[in-house]
Amino acid sequence: MPTPWSYDHIADIYATDMGRSMPFDDIAWYIERARQAGGPVLELGCGTGRVLLPMARAGLAVTGVDRSLPMLAQLRSEARAQGTAPLVAQMDMRELGLAGHFHCIVLAYSLITYVSDPAQAVALLRDLRARLAPGGQLVVDSFIPKPMRHFTDFQHDYQRAHRQGTLERSKKITSLDQHRHRIERRYVLRDETGRIERVIDTTDVIRPYEVAELHELARGAGLMVADCSFDYGASTSAQDARFITLSLRSA
Repeated sequence: MPTPWSYDHIADIYATDMGRSMPFDDIAWYIERARQAGGPVLELGCGTGRVLLPMARAGLAVTGVDRSLPMLAQLRSEARAQGTAPLVAQMDMRELGLAGHFHCIVLAYSLITYVSDPAQAVALLRDLRARLAPGGQLVVDSFIPKPMRHFTDFQHDYQRAHRQGTLERSKKITSLDQHRHRIERRYVLRDETGRIERVIDTTDVIRPYEVAELHELARGAGLMVADCSFDYGASTSAQDARFITLSLRSA
């Protein structure tokens, strides 16, 4: 069985947490890109279906994979409530057990930063290139690194309404080396009276990639950049943008 990881523990709060932290309409952008590709879609790291379920509702033939069974359980529950039944499976994206080819493969919401070894990132992209249908595109999204503050104590991130109570998040960031960071997050769930119901601690290691590094990863995997978008079309350059999305094709 795959080793449990941080997202297993936040599946039931993901929609309030990460799901509400994206400041742009990336979902509409992905749907349009997938429509242009004109065939089956694969989303890696589909999680609770933030992107996948709107794609399914839009009539796209989409398959999703994720490491986390609890996240997929949330997705399936929501899919039933919406009257859809997309094909999803538990898999590590670096060890895909899928047959067939896809016209569009999506790595959304900075998923690539969880592959902290550039050599593994190149191997992943190379494997995905082999799964593209002729003329297909691989869409890779990442936040654009900015100077990152490191702090040894938890710093408050937000407090949001969650069900009948609230969800609070704080985090601390530790530099592991020149490129990798350890992100520790603490979630505090309170009921409508303010009483603490649950505290969740998670730890992730990420490796932000500079824009030039993303291009290098693509070249190393035998891919060419067909299109480069900033903030899903809301910005025109990396200087002002928070996210970059590369549409890649076989070179």
